[in-house]
Amino acid sequence: MAKYYDDSEYHIPSNDQDYKIPVEEGFPKEEPPLREESGAFDEYNEDVPAREAAAMAQEDNEEHGYRGAANRHEWLKRMFMRPVAAMLIGVGVLTAGIGIDHLGQDYLMHEHLDGFPTLPNPDPDWEGKFDWSRQSAREYAAEYALEYARENGQEYYQEVYDQIYNEIYKGPELYLRYSMETENGSEYGYLVKGPTWEEQDPDTPLTEGPEDGSLRYDKDTNTLTLNNFKGSLIEANMMGNAFKIRVLGENYVDFIQIWGAGHSGSVTFTGNGKLTVGRKADPEGDSYEGGIVLMGESGVTHEIASACLMVDREVTLDVYGAPAISIETTAMEKAIYYLSPIKLTGGTPLSHSSREDYPDEPDRPDHQEPVWYSVTVADADGNPSNHVTFAPGR
Repeated sequence: MAKYYDDSEYHIPSNDQDYKIPVEEGFPKEEPPLREESGAFDEYNEDVPAREAAAMAQEDNEEHGYRGAANRHEWLKRMFMRPVAAMLIGVGVLTAGIGIDHLGQDYLMHEHLDGFPTLPNPDPDWEGKFDWSRQSAREYAAEYALEYARENGQEYYQEVYDQIYNEIYKGPELYLRYSMETENGSEYGYLVKGPTWEEQDPDTPLTEGPEDGSLRYDKDTNTLTLNNFKGSLIEANMMGNAFKIRVLGENYVDFIQIWGAGHSGSVTFTGNGKLTVGRKADPEGDSYEGGIVLMGESGVTHEIASACLMVDREVTLDVYGAPAISIETTAMEKAIYYLSPIKLTGGTPLSHSSREDYPDEPDRPDHQEPVWYSVTVADADGNPSNHVTFAPGR
């Protein structure tokens, strides 16, 4: 686990930065559970009336190829993961420091007045501690080894356990992949490819990115740099909550999807360029598909990941989709952050919880059921916006 970020005091990479700032480890301390109403909030945290939660339906774009890797991801989890008997008791309400002007931020005990929240699991899951298949391999190996030892002797337990475990578990499941259209057709590649995907997707190569250098990943800083890149898909899995996409020049991507698998699911957009996300569903129409989807998920630890979308001070992010932005199954009630002078147009962030707590019922303690949130940017009518822009204010 890395102990430092190579970035500024706000955990944001910047040019000519030669000093390191310690990472704040671990999840922020929770205050006693409070019942809070979820609603829209603007950049300056003014009292905006809560709107009813908008339907968070992201269209299935499988026929367009967007969901290919996502389907493999889900298939792998179904293949290895046994039904979970009970979920961890829900996430308590996270509160900010007293007396701080929040400016639309959820600080989570972060010491800076205009920084991003401090999140757990900043690094990619290089060791596979959060892998679905690792947990399942342990369960299957223990079951079969115990049965064998009962019939043939306890001394065989460890040998059988190791054999079964090694046959099932192949290695960390994290990945970072892309696709783009070229003169020779679609080009697919992994920039990070865990051993699980070496086995499940052997035909898609591990590469350093396109030959023109428009897409590059730096493992040391956990940063994907787009430099005049034009592609169909950018997809990441378990790449850590400090995963960054640095934008230089003019860039176009149809679809960005970030999976947390209970580990992470966040992305920070930085740089001083522009990125346009989404494409027209019909070249002659006005409807779009694609956009940005973050999936925190509940992983093998039964904890819900803290998936957030964060936008640095100078980048321009122009997003189209149905909806443009969808953040699903996250522990963060406020999961969209942007630093001044960035302005958000196209709507305001809107959050709702998929589960309710029970503070007034004597037989039910608070947060008996897991609590997670769905977050989007909603228009004036409370509907998910199909076009959202983050850009420095003028």
